[in-house]
Amino acid sequence: MIRIAEFELQTLGAVSCLMKAKHYVQALVVLYSAIDTLAWSTRTSGDVTRTDFCRWVAQYMEPELRLGCTAKELYSARCGLVHSGVAESRMSREGSAAEIWYATASKSVPVLQAEVARRGVTAKVVCTTDLVAAFADGAMRFGEDLESNEARQKEVADRIRRWLAFVPMVP
Repeated sequence: MIRIAEFELQTLGAVSCLMKAKHYVQALVVLYSAIDTLAWSTRTSGDVTRTDFCRWVAQYMEPELRLGCTAKELYSARCGLVHSGVAESRMSREGSAAEIWYATASKSVPVLQAEVARRGVTAKVVCTTDLVAAFADGAMRFGEDLESNEARQKEVADRIRRWLAFVPMVP
């Protein structure tokens, strides 16, 4: 679906710019917001929910296989980061999800994992570039699923018609 592909490319462009500038928190906020947006697009009405987010992530991003965490843990991480700028969320405080700690490069993962162990906390380390790649692949799979299911494509198209659009300024 063309709008999904365009949204994916714009999101990845924004995330890439932010990461190159070392604005990792902001990059993750944009990424988690994009996941919310795509999960919202699958609904027939109403606001996106935890269930929608987790379903979309599990189905399209395969977090356990690709990132070593669950969709629920990514949702918990999203809540902490988007609402407070921290790894901790209500779900992690209550013990229903591990915190996600982010490594900015693959070679940093073992160092951060050692820090998790040293502190004796319940946290999983995710490399930001792996998370971005999982989103990119997930968005692509989502678009492919829509292409193969005309009824679902129409539902999503009706929903995303409401996305904001900006008209270029006329000189």
